[in-house]
Amino acid sequence: MARSGDVELAWYSAGEGERAILLVMGLGGRAADWGRQFVSELARRHRVLSFDNRGTGASSKPRVAWSMRDMAEDAVRVLDASDVQQAHVIGVSMGGVIAQLLALTYPDRVDHLVLLSTYPGGQKMDPPAPEAREVFVFPTGVPRDEIVRDRMRRITAPGFAAAHPAVIEELVELAIAQPTPARTFGAQLQAILDSPLAERIGEISSPALILHGDSDPLIPIGNGRAIHARMPQARFHVLAGCGHLAMWETPDELARVILDFLP
Repeated sequence: MARSGDVELAWYSAGEGERAILLVMGLGGRAADWGRQFVSELARRHRVLSFDNRGTGASSKPRVAWSMRDMAEDAVRVLDASDVQQAHVIGVSMGGVIAQLLALTYPDRVDHLVLLSTYPGGQKMDPPAPEAREVFVFPTGVPRDEIVRDRMRRITAPGFAAAHPAVIEELVELAIAQPTPARTFGAQLQAILDSPLAERIGEISSPALILHGDSDPLIPIGNGRAIHARMPQARFHVLAGCGHLAMWETPDELARVILDFLP
């Protein structure tokens, strides 16, 4: 466990490489949601650190509001607890917003930066596709496994869930084993909306790679292009036929592109 103020953060380590990678998860997700295959590929060359964001997994679940700055601070405290001064940082979705803020606020702690399926934060974005907007609705009286299964179907590429039911069921099992409270979703979402970074991300000095699926219904690829427009020095890579969960939909390609980018 790492401590960030009054919050305890569960963190995990895989691999024994000389360089470390810090994985920062997205809205409502746990460290386990990076998937074993993707993490194992990275761990062949690097020490891979992951953690449960506040409000998720085995970490503390505060009942008060928090900010993206708090979550960036959490990431730093995980690095401190793991005795890592500087790491490559990979953030997905909300985790990408946290990673951007981390690179802006603590540039000496970020080596290379990878932004996956994300956007610059705030309220201006290319909106989700109509079918993906339902993930922000919390129906009552519906079994949790059905809700999670439906959400995974909505945010992956069209046809992926039908073609890969075992992957969807593994994601459902992870969500059932470590359920994220509804208040966490609300607190994290509000923190994202209150954190506009678009006007500042051009200040990021770390070498950066932007990855986005061209079939992402939750955060459409136009948002990744918007980041690239503000960070023209960054590399931009399109994951063809991929939705919002690249680490599950195309783990091998994702790991290969990232490892080719990292020193």
